[in-house]
Amino acid sequence: MQASIEDIPELVAVAWGITEASAQVLLSIVVIISVLLPVMYLARGKRALTSEIVVIFLVECLLVGITWLPFWILIATVAVMAIAVAILGTNVVIGGD
Repeated sequence: MQASIEDIPELVAVAWGITEASAQVLLSIVVIISVLLPVMYLARGKRALTSEIVVIFLVECLLVGITWLPFWILIATVAVMAIAVAILGTNVVIGGD
């Protein structure tokens, strides 16, 4: 039997004795970090945050597409990023830090 990429969280869950949902989130975090760390290193400077946000969003979309990451985590990430951008925009308008 050959496992597809969608079956990897189930195999990890069985091997480690954890739930499949935990394995999905754990593997998703590993993929996000392994893609994000090189981007953070290469995109140092003023525009680094923009490229990091784009990479996080794209990797999470990929992980939702292969059913490793629950959709609500993508929605929560987008909501947190929207709040962060709103706070940054408010600070720029009112002249805060």
